[in-house]
Amino acid sequence: MFFDLRQNESMARGKRSALGTGFGVITALLVLSTALAYQIQESFSQRSVAIHRHYVQEQEAVTSLRRLLYAGGITVRDYLLNPSVHKQEAYRSEIQQFRQSSIPLIEQLKKSSPHPKAVEELDRNIDDLWRALQTAPDQARDSLGTYAFVQREIAPPRTKAGQILQELETENHHALTASEEEFSVSRSSAANKLLWLLALSLLGAVGIAWFTLQYSDGLERQAAVRFEEVLQAKVELEHLSNRLMEIQEEERTRLSRELHDEIVQNVAVLKIEITQALSTLQNNPAKEPLTRARELADRTVRTVRNISLLLRPSLLDDLGLGPALQWQTDDFTRRTGVPCEYIEENLGATLPDAVNTCVYRVAQEALRNCEKHSHAQNVSVRVRQTASGLTVEVEDDGVGFRNERRSPASLGVLGMRERAAALGGELDIESANEKGTRVRLWLPNVESAQRPANLEVHV
Repeated sequence: MFFDLRQNESMARGKRSALGTGFGVITALLVLSTALAYQIQESFSQRSVAIHRHYVQEQEAVTSLRRLLYAGGITVRDYLLNPSVHKQEAYRSEIQQFRQSSIPLIEQLKKSSPHPKAVEELDRNIDDLWRALQTAPDQARDSLGTYAFVQREIAPPRTKAGQILQELETENHHALTASEEEFSVSRSSAANKLLWLLALSLLGAVGIAWFTLQYSDGLERQAAVRFEEVLQAKVELEHLSNRLMEIQEEERTRLSRELHDEIVQNVAVLKIEITQALSTLQNNPAKEPLTRARELADRTVRTVRNISLLLRPSLLDDLGLGPALQWQTDDFTRRTGVPCEYIEENLGATLPDAVNTCVYRVAQEALRNCEKHSHAQNVSVRVRQTASGLTVEVEDDGVGFRNERRSPASLGVLGMRERAAALGGELDIESANEKGTRVRLWLPNVESAQRPANLEVHV
């Protein structure tokens, strides 16, 4: 048995460890999934922002250069259509501003563009174009010379720069598309990893949940079995307790009758014989010892009779419950000096023996507790019989108590409750500090009360 208990405890610890480990793994996977999802979201957000920022910056640089080339062309055209000396300085200043504006744009393309050779070529053509535009006022002598200058010095670099800008713009669009596709592939791959991780977590959670349910079902079945065993043991203990009380009452009855019928009668006969012997003696030295022996016999008769009454009064069997309770209250008053009132209402002359015994013992225990602990000035015992049952109340005006579990008479209370429960009755105790105590016993249908079912006990 000890080995089985240790083995079951070891198995239970192993199951608890397995469940704890499983839940820890599932929690770790969920935390990892959350962290991975957050990392993926942040990474792809940053990559998406970086891709679009790069595209926008390069596109703005290309567009700005194209706008500067277009503005330079418009400016040189306007000047060549109406050349004059006083416009030369303003023209050169404007071309110089265009050139200064293009320098940071070219530098930006050099840093961001994946085509450095094309950017270098663009830089050279734009530089050639600005130099040609700077020398345009010197060539504006006649329309033929101006036309030749434009076709020879301005048009080629301007056209080449425009082509390069167009190519860079196209490549920028292609790079954006490729980055988006790569971004989509990476995102799909990361999402698949995350889904696999979540699927693994879900499978683990399902497995742990199944194992937990099985374990819980097993515990519930074990608990149900243990509850049935405890309930059965409780019923058997109640039967055993009832049977032990019956055996105790039987033993008390037998001892009480033997004391009353044998010892008391023998001692009474001895007393009579001593009395007769004393009557025949006159001034005999044996008279004094015989007198003491008669007094001792008399005290012995009273003592044995009191013991017999305490074990089980013959009044209860011969005259019934009422006279037995009346004698009990009178005996309480005689022993303690505390007035004890006995009141009965409609009490039947013949009640089942089990009811008589239960009521008498409950009243006896209540009065004993009152004598030991209550310090009461007045006590009352009330018995009332109705069609629904029998009610017994033992009330005092003593010190009381707050909790019957803390009462010195708790074991006695337990015995009273067991006696009441054996007959299907109820026992209530009402008490409070300095407010006295009331013990109330109720037994249903006392006319039909039967003796409790016996449980065979070997003693």
